[in-house]
Amino acid sequence: MRVLNVLRNSAYSMVFYMLAAVLGILLRQAFTRYMPIELLGLEGLFSNLLMILSLAELGVSTVISYGLYREFANGNEKEINMLMSIYRYIYLVIGAFVFLVGIILFFFLPWIVQDDSISWHYVEFVYVIQIGTVLSSYFLAYRRTLFSANQKDFICSRADIACTLSSNLVKFWAVIVWQNYFLYAATGLTFNIIANIYLHHKAGKMYPFLHSVKVTIADMRARKFFSDVRNFLVHKLSYVIYFGTDAIVVSTVLGLRMAGLLSNYVLIYTGVNSIMYKILQGIIPSVGNLIYAEDKEKSYKIYRMLDMLYFFWGGYIACIYALVLQPFMRVFFGEDFLLPEAYVIALAVNTLLGIQFENAYNFRSTHGTFDNDRSYMVASAVVNLLLSILLVQLYGIVGVMIGTVAGLLCIVYGRVQFVFRIIFKRSMKRYLWRHLIWSILVAAEILLIYILLKNIALPDTYLCLAAECLLIAVLMGAMQILVFHRTQEFEDICTYMKTVKEIVYEKLHKGKD
Repeated sequence: MRVLNVLRNSAYSMVFYMLAAVLGILLRQAFTRYMPIELLGLEGLFSNLLMILSLAELGVSTVISYGLYREFANGNEKEINMLMSIYRYIYLVIGAFVFLVGIILFFFLPWIVQDDSISWHYVEFVYVIQIGTVLSSYFLAYRRTLFSANQKDFICSRADIACTLSSNLVKFWAVIVWQNYFLYAATGLTFNIIANIYLHHKAGKMYPFLHSVKVTIADMRARKFFSDVRNFLVHKLSYVIYFGTDAIVVSTVLGLRMAGLLSNYVLIYTGVNSIMYKILQGIIPSVGNLIYAEDKEKSYKIYRMLDMLYFFWGGYIACIYALVLQPFMRVFFGEDFLLPEAYVIALAVNTLLGIQFENAYNFRSTHGTFDNDRSYMVASAVVNLLLSILLVQLYGIVGVMIGTVAGLLCIVYGRVQFVFRIIFKRSMKRYLWRHLIWSILVAAEILLIYILLKNIALPDTYLCLAAECLLIAVLMGAMQILVFHRTQEFEDICTYMKTVKEIVYEKLHKGKD
């Protein structure tokens, strides 16, 4: 059943993120042709600003999720209901607080946005839309956590697919036909609310035992809610500073236009990255179930298998970014929308680090004990912010990405030490050396493929770029098989894929019957 849930969640995640990525990229192309690029920079600025405001959330959703993983594994409906009641109550309080702070910040916008390249009406409208999107999550979206904890993410994906498709169709019309940014922005918020309302009611039907119960301070203390939130708040603060300051630094130092150019790369990065590793994202709820329901040896064996899978994905995507991203941006957006080559290389390095250790994040995200690795999260935020501010003066936007990569190293080390010391209780030295060797191997593979593609010298067309992506997949796949085919992890991957094939065949066969 766990494998089936992984397949179902991953399939829906893959479809949703692929659809969202393709539509998002096409919509961004239309936007850059018909709308000022500064508007994209403004969106990125406010998104990062409101990410800082999201500190008010205190990490409540994460704390509740850990409890839900455990209670779903144990089938404890009474405790699930209590946790969701706590969740609802806290989110209502936080939502009201964010609403008030949002109103106050509205009057400080002239000090936050000092770029006069676009109309002030746009500035105010973008801010209101962003605030509305944040508030909709506090008042409507909290029940999504139930589906994830119960390994039913595919239900959320189905609703998101329908709303994303509908939203983007309206957005295309708003941009291309009417060239109306106000309709474009309002459409995204509207369909976001529709999806959240649908899932809110769907959760009520699927989990009829859910109902509001009286929540007391004693109930929260009995579940160590306050101590967990207090410890996780450091994680939350560090996360917000790490991920939420790059656009602010770029827009402040380099201007809204550069922030808009950066947003194009971030869109591609987020879209392609999501398509590739969201295929495996359905694993997370099953990992939570696995940790609480199975023995450590079996968990560690599965961890090693998944670790190699993520490494394969990370190496491939990093190669795509390093060799294909810049030509794609040139063909799709035009020469004027390119960032420096050095930025793309730094982005590829960041991708390789992030995805190959994504498995460590999956295992860490299903466990509590927030005080163990909080110092590493603090280090990541400080390193990223300080290096970004210092290096942006010397190297421009490349310096900001260097700060991001340096900060990610702190996050990766913190996650890995948590997984090995707290969950598996093993030494991580051999594991880190292995990944260092793997990373050097990927760098050598990318260099060899670069030399090959340079000698072939294919023109920059969509068809040729697609052919390059396919050729890279074949070449890297062959090299990985050659190097790793004798390892136990590779054999486990083959066994797992065989099980997946059998389940898919059985489902298809039943469908025909």
